[in-house]
Amino acid sequence: MSVRTRNNRQRKPGVAAVNRPARFDRRVEHRRVRRAAHVELGRLFEPEDHALPLPVHTSAKADPSERPEPPVTQRRFKVWKTKDWKRRSAMRAQRAATYQALLKAD
Repeated sequence: MSVRTRNNRQRKPGVAAVNRPARFDRRVEHRRVRRAAHVELGRLFEPEDHALPLPVHTSAKADPSERPEPPVTQRRFKVWKTKDWKRRSAMRAQRAATYQALLKAD
């Protein structure tokens, strides 16, 4: 490990064991934050007005017209992920023609 990497890691509080707070202190801080959030939620007059919106894919009750449209992604033909026999279009066309001929013969 280089000296620069080691120095950068020691400056970050969550990465280096030197600057990391003790486990007990982290637990106390986490509990304090959760408690403060719980108290603030209890003070709201209309909690429904401050509720976070539901995720798009988990709500079966939402009207489909209200759901946002998913982004259109262009699916490209990836040769390196396709098996060799699938890439031979002439051979596939000949195989399909033979198969159709067999179906018509029956």
